[in-house]
Amino acid sequence: MAEDHISRDEHRADMTELRSEFKEEIAGLRQEITTLTKTMEANQQTMLLRFEQADQRHSDLLAMMNQRFDQVDQRFNQMEQQRQEDRQVMLQQFQQVDQRHSDLLAAMNQRFDQVEQQRQTDRQEINQRFAQHETRLGSMENWMRTTFVTLALVAVGVAAQLFYTLMRLGLKPPTGGP
Repeated sequence: MAEDHISRDEHRADMTELRSEFKEEIAGLRQEITTLTKTMEANQQTMLLRFEQADQRHSDLLAMMNQRFDQVDQRFNQMEQQRQEDRQVMLQQFQQVDQRHSDLLAAMNQRFDQVEQQRQTDRQEINQRFAQHETRLGSMENWMRTTFVTLALVAVGVAAQLFYTLMRLGLKPPTGGP
């Protein structure tokens, strides 16, 4: 390639033209950079807005979840309190039932003791009456023996008197034959 000889003026004109093209290119790049910067800033603003929205939704969801957990905790506490109250009521009822059972048992034992005492009293009375009746029977038996002996003596006396009277009248006692 042969070198062409270029004059200074041509060189300056070429350089000025290159400078102008370069300035236009730089101005175009600057405009593109400005546009890209604005686009990036807009995208950054959009991203920040979306992050804020997502952050807000996240915060709202956390607040709602915390509120629900608080409601569940409150409900659980109410249920626990109700369970404690029910337990207290049941314990009171069990104590009342135990007390009634103890009272009934004491009343039954007292009644059994009264019945046993009455049975012993009745047995003593029956034994006394039995002893009285035995005494009366013994007395009656002795009276009947005495009466029988007395009647037997009277009958023997009457028979002897009758025999004596018959003998006096001349009647002979029967002898063993016809």
